Amino acid sequence: MEGAQTGEWLLNFMAAANRAFADSDDRVRLLANLLVLERFINTLSQGLAESNRAVSRGLQHARGLLWDYLMGRTVPADFRDFANDYYACLYAFNVGSVEQDAPKDFYSQYFSDSSPEACELLAVEWSSCLLIPPVVAAGGHIDFEECEDWKQIDFYGVDIMLNLLKDACVELTGISRAAGRNIGQEQPEVHRTPLFREIVRKIQKDLRTALSASPVEYASLQKEYEQHTIIPREYAGALLEY
Repeated sequence: MEGAQTGEWLLNFMAAANRAFADSDDRVRLLANLLVLERFINTLSQGLAESNRAVSRGLQHARGLLWDYLMGRTVPADFRDFANDYYACLYAFNVGSVEQDAPKDFYSQYFSDSSPEACELLAVEWSSCLLIPPVVAAGGHIDFEECEDWKQIDFYGVDIMLNLLKDACVELTGISRAAGRNIGQEQPEVHRTPLFREIVRKIQKDLRTALSASPVEYASLQKEYEQHTIIPREYAGALLEY
């Protein structure tokens, strides 16, 4: 893709992904999300390891639940309470108060070891948005009114990660911003960098992999993607500082 093509692809990513998966059930959509999410979490882990830290137990557990659900090892009723409390913590991190709004016992178990910062919060939000739709579709109770209509897994998480990485590539590749240009505006020079193009290539590959994979391949894909990242290791620490 060149110039305006890349900008157009970014703007239409969600719609294009939904069209591509229009005939796929939610497990295929979940697999597509999980392949990309694995890459992102692995990059977070690499960056945090540079300062002897790790991703929160909450994010690690959410990731495990999603893979377990994908492969039929658990059902929504088993993780309904976790999904509600996990979202409550996300709300507390983003717009509320951890002391007042986060479930105390849950927070102590899953987040007291590592309070997630911006990039990890994106992964927490993303994984939360993947846990809730199966609960809603199964008729389970969700504590938050804004989530009651989340009956189908979509590509919101991939989209917000993609746009965050596009903006981060300005810093990671040393591209200076033009005077008066706000981050988030179109920057064609970023689209042309090998780093950003590789990010796009990986996302496209992962979505195609999910579309063609059979359920018997899911376990091997989980194992394979434990080794994959969304950007090279040398950029991981700098991404967390972005």
